[in-house]
Amino acid sequence: MSFDPQFARDTVLPLVQAAYQVFRNPDVDPTLPGGYQKTALLEADPTLLDLITDLSENARSFVQAVAGTTTVFSLVGKNTATKTAFVAIRGTQTQTEWLQNLDIDTTGYRPVPDFGDVHMGWMGLYETMRANVAANLPAACAGCDQLIVTGHSLGAALAVLAAPDIAKNISVVPEPKLTTFGGPRPGLHDFVVPFNLLIDSCFRVVNLFDIVPHLPLALPGLPYEHVGMQIGVNSGGSIDQTHRHSLDAYRAGLTSLISTQPAWAA
Repeated sequence: MSFDPQFARDTVLPLVQAAYQVFRNPDVDPTLPGGYQKTALLEADPTLLDLITDLSENARSFVQAVAGTTTVFSLVGKNTATKTAFVAIRGTQTQTEWLQNLDIDTTGYRPVPDFGDVHMGWMGLYETMRANVAANLPAACAGCDQLIVTGHSLGAALAVLAAPDIAKNISVVPEPKLTTFGGPRPGLHDFVVPFNLLIDSCFRVVNLFDIVPHLPLALPGLPYEHVGMQIGVNSGGSIDQTHRHSLDAYRAGLTSLISTQPAWAA
């Protein structure tokens, strides 16, 4: 499947923006691309942390800090006309707050046996919302033959962790197709290999000078890697990290890419 930058800019990226909208105000209907409608909000349940016994102290503190103040992490919905369902996952409240205490501890990917090692904190965070993904996604996918899974920043990492779980454990939904923006490296090589074999369509949009996609660092003994195919963009403008990591910058980068690829924009 080829990457369509216009679809990414005009449809997928606004879905992520809508996820931030419902995070800030769950009672307001989000602004969605034409034809798309919300079917449910996905909430995290921090009390589930008590059932996860192998989290390090740092990882547990991270999950409590990110999920403890607000539980709305994502929204699901569909476009009935195009038979397309979606899951869109937000990042953190401020784009780089979670980087300040970034840990590199890993744990096994628990939703699928023998599927490699991933970032411990992000796995713990996904597990607090996993039950709500399983409970709400089938209704959104009813009558659909496509499923978009997307996220930005930390939400991109959570989208990656959700994809194998959806593909293997929720049988009534289409195969997930990922497009993420500014996501970090989610796991080690032993996770990346089975992920890429299972998930046929996974595009990572990466803006020039955005540092988040270069984290966690690939260190000896902990070689964090990316999944899928990288799509490089250059938003131009300031090289300030807050700007380069923002969705506005990613929109500008996709617009620039479209302008250099007239065939894609047709």
